[in-house]
Amino acid sequence: MTVSSMDEAVTQALGAVRSAGTPDPDLLLFPATGTTGLIEALESGVKLEFADVAGAPDAYRDLALYAGSLGSSSVWIIEDAPNGRAGDAAWTRAFPVWLAAAAGARFLIHTSAGTALDEEVTRPESIVRATDHINLSGTTPLLGLGKSRFGPLFPDQTRVHDEKLAELARSVAQSEGIELQAAVVACTIGPALSTPAEMGSYRLAGAGIAVQRLSDPLIASAHAGLGVLSLTAITDLASEQLGIADMVLRASRVAPSLDRLVTRIAAEAGALVAVRREETPA
Repeated sequence: MTVSSMDEAVTQALGAVRSAGTPDPDLLLFPATGTTGLIEALESGVKLEFADVAGAPDAYRDLALYAGSLGSSSVWIIEDAPNGRAGDAAWTRAFPVWLAAAAGARFLIHTSAGTALDEEVTRPESIVRATDHINLSGTTPLLGLGKSRFGPLFPDQTRVHDEKLAELARSVAQSEGIELQAAVVACTIGPALSTPAEMGSYRLAGAGIAVQRLSDPLIASAHAGLGVLSLTAITDLASEQLGIADMVLRASRVAPSLDRLVTRIAAEAGALVAVRREETPA
C-alpha cells in the first residue's frame, strides 16, 4: 500500500519527538497570536527545536515545540505555521495537528486575530469563539491524503467545534470576567486584507467574523479526530480602514486576556480529555 508523504513525515517526527523525551500531549495549543504568555505559564516546560526533529517539514525549521503541564493537562505549544513556500505539500501548514494527534492529543485550542463583519455583533478588542466555519480559502490541507492512515477519506466536520470544550470556555470566561462572544467564521486565504465587497459577501454567507489561514488547522483536526476550540481576537471592523500597525496594537491589548483564558481552559480540560479518550480510543 502506498503511504502518503504526510504519514511518513508524522511517523518519523513522532519517533524523534519521543526519543527526545518529550511527554505526549493531551492538548495542542496552536496560537497564531503568539506564544509568549502561554509558554511562561507552562510547568516543567521543555523546548524542542524542529530543526532537530527528523521528518518535520522544512517550513518549521525555525520554530520549536514547547511541552509541559497546565494544571492536570499535558500540553504542546507550537507557534502558528509559517507562510511556507512554493512546492510545499498542502498538508504542511497543518502538520502539527496530525503530529499531536498521533502522539495522543484529543483537543486543539487555536487562537487567531480577525475582523468583525458586523459591529452590532462584535467589536474590536473582544474575543470570539467559533461556532462553525466556512472555508473560503479555495484549498484544503487534505489534498493528496487519500491513502493516509491518520484520518478518513471524507472527515466529518459537523462536530469539529467541540461543544463540551466550548462549555468549559464559557464557564472560564465568566469566572475571569472576560466577555466571550460566539460567531461563524469565514476562513479566508490571505495575506492580503479583504475588500469591502468580499467582506460583504462573507456576511451574506452567514459569517460574523473573518480570519485568514484558519481553515487548515480546522480541517486537519476533523481529519485527525481532534475536537477544536477556536478563539479569535478581534482587531478591526469591516467598516474601518485600519492599518496593520493599528491591528497589531489592538491584538496586543487583547493578548493578556486571551492568554489567561486559554491557560485556564487548558488547565481544566483534563476531565474532558479522559472522556474523549474513552469515546475515541487510539
